[in-house]
Amino acid sequence: MINMLFSQYNFHESWAKDTVAKYINSNDKILIIPFSFDNKISDCQDWENAYSRDKGKFYKSIFTPFMDFGVQEENINWINYFKDTKEEAKGKIRNSNIIFFTGGFPEKSMERLKEFDLIEEIRNFSGVIIGSSAGAMIQIAEYHITPDEDYQIFSYNEGLNLIKNFDIEVHYEGNEVQKCYINKVLNEKTDTVYAITDTGGIIVDHQKVVLLGDTRKFSRQ
Repeated sequence: MINMLFSQYNFHESWAKDTVAKYINSNDKILIIPFSFDNKISDCQDWENAYSRDKGKFYKSIFTPFMDFGVQEENINWINYFKDTKEEAKGKIRNSNIIFFTGGFPEKSMERLKEFDLIEEIRNFSGVIIGSSAGAMIQIAEYHITPDEDYQIFSYNEGLNLIKNFDIEVHYEGNEVQKCYINKVLNEKTDTVYAITDTGGIIVDHQKVVLLGDTRKFSRQ
């Protein structure tokens, strides 16, 4: 399994493209798992308005980086939370080369993955897993949430346990709140936290960690 962690849907830009291109082929089958949406998406129509090809407001931003690597739209599939069954979702994973987790609310993504019984399916996946923001966070064994406009309190949360030897801070801006909680995580949980800015990323290729763009390493003192 190859893991890619980003803050934004911009891994096709110059700071990442040459390296990421080694892992994405134009004929790859891509599966988008948009499970991190909030309660504003409550039915199939809401889902279509968010993610469908014809009118989804998030469709273009999610599809654009893959298009830039030559992937055709017909090679991109989605798990529809409101339409797909558990077995259909599992089948889509098994028929894909690359899984992409969208940004949003990581704990909601984990809840829905458990609801669909997809945790072990994903842990056994042998291809490339890419995630942005929340989609990057859930790949960590135990990720943390730093207080911001969406979350009032700090918390540790169970992730997919795909990455065990470090934690990440997404959307890193270098502010004092982020630095404070990075130090907290270093003191309590792990020896290493990678801070990923909005033009940064990480590739974990069979234990080899490659930093892309503006990504910074913080280590326990």
